[in-house]
Amino acid sequence: MMGMAGLPAPVLLRPPELLIQAVSDGRRLGLQLYHAAPGMGRLLSNAGAWWSPGRRMWLIEAAEPEPCLLWLTEVYHGQHVDMDGALALLKAAVAAPQPDYFTQLLDVQVFPLLNGDPSRGHHAVSFSYDVPSVGAMRALRGRFHKPASAWQVAGGVQRVTDALRDLAGVAPEFVFVHERPVVLEELIAPPPGQAPIQVPGAAPEPGDSRGESAEGTGFLSAHLEESTAVEVHEARLVEIGQRAGLRDYQYTGVRHLAGQSGACLGDDMGLGKSRQTVVAARLAAGEGRVLILCPSSLRINWEREIHAVYPDAVVGMVGDDRIATLYGCGWVVANYERLGGLVREPDLAFEVMAVDEAHYLKEHQSGRTRNAFVMATRIPRRYVITGTPLLNREIELHTLLRLTGHRLGRLALKDFRKEYTGSREKRALLADALQGWMLRRRKDVLSELGEKARQVRWVSPDEGLSAYKAIYDDMTLQTMPKITKLRQCLESLKTAFLIQTVESLSDGDKIIIFCEYMATVQTMQAAFAATGIACVTLVGADSGVKRQKAIDAFQRDPSVTVFIGTTSAAGVGITLTAANYVAFASLPWTPALMRQAEDRAYRLGQLRNVLVLVPLIEGTIDEGIWRLLESKQETEQDVVEAVRSELPA
Repeated sequence: MMGMAGLPAPVLLRPPELLIQAVSDGRRLGLQLYHAAPGMGRLLSNAGAWWSPGRRMWLIEAAEPEPCLLWLTEVYHGQHVDMDGALALLKAAVAAPQPDYFTQLLDVQVFPLLNGDPSRGHHAVSFSYDVPSVGAMRALRGRFHKPASAWQVAGGVQRVTDALRDLAGVAPEFVFVHERPVVLEELIAPPPGQAPIQVPGAAPEPGDSRGESAEGTGFLSAHLEESTAVEVHEARLVEIGQRAGLRDYQYTGVRHLAGQSGACLGDDMGLGKSRQTVVAARLAAGEGRVLILCPSSLRINWEREIHAVYPDAVVGMVGDDRIATLYGCGWVVANYERLGGLVREPDLAFEVMAVDEAHYLKEHQSGRTRNAFVMATRIPRRYVITGTPLLNREIELHTLLRLTGHRLGRLALKDFRKEYTGSREKRALLADALQGWMLRRRKDVLSELGEKARQVRWVSPDEGLSAYKAIYDDMTLQTMPKITKLRQCLESLKTAFLIQTVESLSDGDKIIIFCEYMATVQTMQAAFAATGIACVTLVGADSGVKRQKAIDAFQRDPSVTVFIGTTSAAGVGITLTAANYVAFASLPWTPALMRQAEDRAYRLGQLRNVLVLVPLIEGTIDEGIWRLLESKQETEQDVVEAVRSELPA
């Protein structure tokens, strides 16, 4: 079809339908919406809506169809969307409400409090953000503790459940009441001077858009029984150890864990902490059930490790298997994000809980940490496993000490900080107190292991730093977004150097390249493919099966010489001993994370020397991050590396 002057007629694009689905429960109206443009989420929130992650809908308080349509029209004014069918959907939803549609997914939990201000109440109530439920808590004159994501309320459990039912429509069957009390502890701000590097010229951080601040400063924790010594069945240990192929130093590690009701195995990366933990956990649990808590990327690895020692073991995966199935399993593996499902199953009993990569719990106010504490109150023996027990500062150890029942963990957080942080003298006292609780061995226990060396390479990018300088000079960017963009830019600028490095490798050499951003991994993979270099990748969005295929291909296929992954996804818990080179396109924020990542190659099973390449670009934030890592190294040395155990002659 031709228009005027012989030109093609313009193509009219039909706007997408704004409202895809509407559901009402009588108190809330859920809207599944087409997001017409970036930033609509903020506009919806400012207009009074809130997000339901369980239903993936925006919620507003119940309203008649016509006012709701008017509200949508105002929020989406100027957007290219079709609202013609919205009114019919709204009317249908209001006419046929579905009770409990949203409230059953709020994950409402009520905890009795062991301490705290009694005038504020003896219970803590936690739930996914929901306006009617917030109203119920305010009606009880509750105090919100933002770090704990919980309300402290007065009155008994019945009063709480009645308020949630009458004011928010939450049926009592969707309110989970815990029997074991938790602690509402004072939250203290970190000392000054611990912020990451500063970018000159950056604008100040914006304040809270709503102008709100937390009324309370508490976080939820737990007081656990103090750790005690436990007798180890030596004959059984020798029997299992021979079958598992334990080395002499690993027998010591098993005795360390199994000989206490709470302990930390802090061996350096690559010394077989998983194998030691599997043997110790079964010794300690007897015929009882064992819970392995780990990052999602390590679930398959743990299943393999268990079956390597106990081929007939029945292993259940939280999230993959039904809860009812887990009751028939001797081993249960759960990632941190799935632990909430077990919290709601108090009858699913465990004798041992082993927390792998336990530094993931360093933030005492996080939801994952709270769930770990709730589980710990039910489990008599608790082990924390990590090659990096301290990442940034001494206070991070407090959570692990408390979780395992160490006497220092029974101190209030403010008292722990006062006594054991802030100076080399106090860190020395902390290191002394950790003796017997933490077992820490370095790789010098492996006589057959080669050497590991680091080399800093100063790189001059072929295309120069114009893109970097443009980001640096952009005064519209806030500090952290600017740092992110600068680091992404530097990663890309190092691609040419990394390709040249790979091309210079000898036959049989392989390399791991760590990036901080998934986008760089994809870009770098394409650049390597264009030069005919075979590589595999691993990022956080990959499924467990895809991750394992990448690992197996790199380990077994001689043609695959490059492994590219993000530090967060590929830098923990996996074995990549086929590599004898490691390179960092970006530096992690702590020396412990960097060492943990590079030791994917430098670990048990590595028979060659390992060279770690650190390419830096002069005159950029690379220099600031490198100095930051060097400064953090001192704190780690003063505490963690001072806790060394003598091995038997």
